[in-house]
Amino acid sequence: MIIVEPDFTMKFCSENSDKLDLIFNKRVKKQATGEYAIEPGDPIYGLTLYSALQRIAKHRVAKKYQDDNITLKQFLKEYQLQYKEIVKLCRESLPEKFDTGE
Repeated sequence: MIIVEPDFTMKFCSENSDKLDLIFNKRVKKQATGEYAIEPGDPIYGLTLYSALQRIAKHRVAKKYQDDNITLKQFLKEYQLQYKEIVKLCRESLPEKFDTGE
């Protein structure tokens, strides 16, 4: 099974594994045309679901502020908002209690 979102792709390492491989999409400028294309980046192997969700939240904050300097307080606030949004989606999608690993 492959989970696809606009900014990442996530798939289980194997059929019987609970570990995931996470691949963030990156924007690449084509030398021939000068246009930008979205391509998969380097994979991060063997993550738990909880760890993958944390990395997705961090990645989204980094993308949002990629050209800015922010304080630690700003980062933590934004990270918490992104992570809560992801967990909310998970909880809405699953009838049973969603374990965030916390």
